[in-house]
Amino acid sequence: MRGQISELASAMRKILLVGAGQLGSRYLQGLSSLRDLSAITVVDPSEKSLLIANERFAQMPVSSEHVVTFSTSLCDAPRVLDLALIVTPAHCRAGVVADLVDRHLVKAWLLEKVLAQNCDQLDQIQRCLLANKQVWVNTPRRLMAWHQEIRAQLLNYGHRPLKVRVVGGCWNLACNAIHFIDLVSWWVQANVESIDSKDLGDWVKSKRSGFFEVLGCLNVSYVDGTELQLCCDSGSEPLLIYVNSPEGEWIIDEFNGVLSKPFGGQLHGKLDFQSSMTAPLVEEIFQLEDCRLPTLSESVMQHRLLLSAFLEHWNSSHRCQDSIVPIT
Repeated sequence: MRGQISELASAMRKILLVGAGQLGSRYLQGLSSLRDLSAITVVDPSEKSLLIANERFAQMPVSSEHVVTFSTSLCDAPRVLDLALIVTPAHCRAGVVADLVDRHLVKAWLLEKVLAQNCDQLDQIQRCLLANKQVWVNTPRRLMAWHQEIRAQLLNYGHRPLKVRVVGGCWNLACNAIHFIDLVSWWVQANVESIDSKDLGDWVKSKRSGFFEVLGCLNVSYVDGTELQLCCDSGSEPLLIYVNSPEGEWIIDEFNGVLSKPFGGQLHGKLDFQSSMTAPLVEEIFQLEDCRLPTLSESVMQHRLLLSAFLEHWNSSHRCQDSIVPIT
């Protein structure tokens, strides 16, 4: 019987999930819905996180059909992997990627954001994965049906510069800015040209120990003339996205799933959970060797300007010369 199980596992897709925290455990729940049986290795230095991830995986209706291994060491992962999902905090992501490249053969990669804490770490990730063409970064609004329809309606009037404002209270600008920077880049099909941190304010401790968030406004310019302003204060106002176009103002309320159109009418939808997006995304990668997420090179361009802006503001605010900005 043991030999049959081993033979079955050897024929399965080999998936590695590094990071079993809150988000990592949701990835794992999503993997339970994969149609093809898979051998999934989950690695995290925290035994507690592994236990919680195991419990959440067991709650899924088809979880027992996959072969899942939990470990505190990357050494327990198969040497040859079809896919590596790197869902660690930002400060250790570059090191994890380097360790995997040194010891394993990985066909495809999916990296969580924020990618790193400075540009040197971005460079390390890029160097490690330079020869790999299947590397994407998870800014997942591109995958969501509602956001795809919003984009289609915006593009119905052709490509033109937009003025976009993201405004709300306590929405974790440092952690989540990259989502909206990528969203607007996807809308207008234009790269980021510059990011200005002069309107940022105080740094505050994050709910995640050892990390920080920032208040104030971040100003982003795109090469086509599109402008994005990201504003976060300490209040409780819900996050809203205002899009000014030649037709008027579009308002996207993601919390309630409502797009209000400038010419009247609404489009209803929702933000999808990571647990519901993971399986379709992984199956798309396996079938097409491609997916709709930004490539590593695309995302690094955005991250490089973002991290430079954050680090400049961090050092200016603290009157220091730190080499990293402690965000995740």
